[in-house]
Amino acid sequence: MARYSLFTLAVVAIGVLGANAGPCRPTTVTSLTETSSVATVETSSTSLAETSSRSLPETTTTLVETLSTTTTETSSQTLSETSSTTLETSTTSEAPSCVETQVVVNPSFDDNNGAPWTGSGSTTTNNPNSGSHAWIVNLFNGFGSANFAQTLNNLDGNYRLTYFYHAASWVNGGAGFSCTIQPKVGEQSLPSVDLYEISSWMSDTQTWSSGGEIVAQAELSFGITCYGEFDQLTIAFDDVTFTQVCDGQQS
Repeated sequence: MARYSLFTLAVVAIGVLGANAGPCRPTTVTSLTETSSVATVETSSTSLAETSSRSLPETTTTLVETLSTTTTETSSQTLSETSSTTLETSTTSEAPSCVETQVVVNPSFDDNNGAPWTGSGSTTTNNPNSGSHAWIVNLFNGFGSANFAQTLNNLDGNYRLTYFYHAASWVNGGAGFSCTIQPKVGEQSLPSVDLYEISSWMSDTQTWSSGGEIVAQAELSFGITCYGEFDQLTIAFDDVTFTQVCDGQQS
């Protein structure tokens, strides 16, 4: 009876142990399978989905906005400003119908020993009206005449002559003297001026017209004639201008 009970117990024990050992293998397999599939599926799907759907659309949107903004603003601003500036320049560059032009070369006798002035006289640095030089004519022994001139080219229209002059000095003067200064343009005489005493600088202004024609060449000249009681008399000139003027501006 005791033997039977031991065998029976042994069989029952083996059965119990076998029943407990059998289910352990499926548990291990199940654990590996769940771990592998869950890790792989979640990692792959989460990483690829987020990277593809979020990063690329944001990058594409940035490029599109930048290109459209730069192109639109640059094109509209540049074309508008350039067009406006060009129109203003065109309006400003319109030349007036008449421009005053001074045609005498070396009007103050400061350059090249007075050239291109020629004739009687020479330059001096003594008391010029302006600049560094003046032109002087010396007359001797109670009577004399002199002339100096410059050739002008292509005179066309109305001109204003202005010049400065004075009797600068005399030597051994007696009762007095009388001088006449006669300006001319070509063969046309302009009103003259007279001198009777030593004086400071004075000026005279006259007008001349080409008479509706172009004068290819004409001499602007000054004739000086003096008489009286003197051993030497000096007449000085400076700042001779001959200016083309517009209608109504000759005076």
